[in-house]
Amino acid sequence: MSRVTIRDIAKLLEVSPSTVSRALKDHPDIGQTTKDKVKQVADELGYFPNNQAVNFRQRKSKLFGLILPELGRFFSPDMVRGIEEITRKKGYSLVIFQSNDSLEKEKECITLCRSFGIDGLLVCLTRETKNIDHFQGFAKNDIPVIFVDKVIREKGSARVLINGYNAAFTAIQYLAKRNYQKIGGVFANKNLTITKRRKEGFKAALDKYELSYKEHFCIHGSSIQEIKDHFLRLLKQTEKPDAIFTMTDEILSAVIQIIHEEGLFIPNDIAVISISNGYLPYYINPKITFIKHSGYEVGKTAANLLVDLTENPNMVLQRHIELETYLVELDSC
Repeated sequence: MSRVTIRDIAKLLEVSPSTVSRALKDHPDIGQTTKDKVKQVADELGYFPNNQAVNFRQRKSKLFGLILPELGRFFSPDMVRGIEEITRKKGYSLVIFQSNDSLEKEKECITLCRSFGIDGLLVCLTRETKNIDHFQGFAKNDIPVIFVDKVIREKGSARVLINGYNAAFTAIQYLAKRNYQKIGGVFANKNLTITKRRKEGFKAALDKYELSYKEHFCIHGSSIQEIKDHFLRLLKQTEKPDAIFTMTDEILSAVIQIIHEEGLFIPNDIAVISISNGYLPYYINPKITFIKHSGYEVGKTAANLLVDLTENPNMVLQRHIELETYLVELDSC
C-alpha cells in the first residue's frame, strides 16, 4: 500500500489539497468544523507529513551528520548524548556514522553524508587522517563542518575540544607538588593532535618543576593491547616510574589492569593520575585522582556552534573553542 498523501484526504472529503494542508496546520482561514473533519480522516488513514518533501522545498534537510572513529565506552557516549540533546531541541535530526578509525572509511562516510543532504557535519577524525582536504566539498557548498575532540590544527577549521595542554599540565603539576620525581606518561597514537597537545602540557610541567623528561618513561599506543604490552615492558625495566599519567579513560583501564596483574599497589608502589570523563576513577580501588573533562559539554558546545553556523552563516562566531578542566583529588597519589 502506498503512503497516504494530502491529495488522498482531499479526494475523500471533496475539498482542495490546499484546504487539507492549511487545516492540518490550524490555519485561521479554515473553519473549525473542516479542521476537525480533516484531522479525523488523517488519523483514520494513518497520515503523517512528508518532512523530506517540505525540507526539499525549503532547501534544508534539518539533518546533521556525526562521524566518529568508534563509539567507545567512556567519552564518546556522553558526547553523543550532548549532541543529540541540542540537535533535538533545535529541531534537527542526527545520523551517526562510524569510520572504524580508518581514513578510507571516513571518506566513505563523507560520501554517505552528501547523499543524505545534511545541513551540517560534526567530525571526530581518525588516527590516519593527516589533513582535512577531503572535507572541502562541504565548504564549497556552504555546509559547515566542526571538528570535535580529535582534530587537526588547520587554519580556518572550526574546532571544539578540551584544553588538553592545561589538563596534562595540571596533572603533572599535582604530582610534582607531592614530590614524585620519576613521572611517566601513557599516551595514544603520537600522530593525533589530541596526543601532541597533552604531551606538550606533560613536558612543560616537568620542565617548570625541574623534573627530568625520560623518553623511556613515556609510551604511545594505537590500541589497548599495544598500550598494555608497552606498559608491561616499562614496569619490568630496572628503573621504573614512581608515578604515571594516562591521557584517557581507555588508557587508564589498560594501565590499571597491568598494575594489578603485576601485583603492584597504588599509590605505595606507583601513583596514578588520569584525564577522565569522571566515571571510571570511582570504580577503581583505590579511587583514581583525575582531571575532569566532560564529553557531554563538548557535545553540547559543538552542536550549539553547528546550529549557529547553519542558521546564521554570516555571523562572526568563535570557531575554535577549548573547554577547561579541573582537578578531582582522590586516593591514588
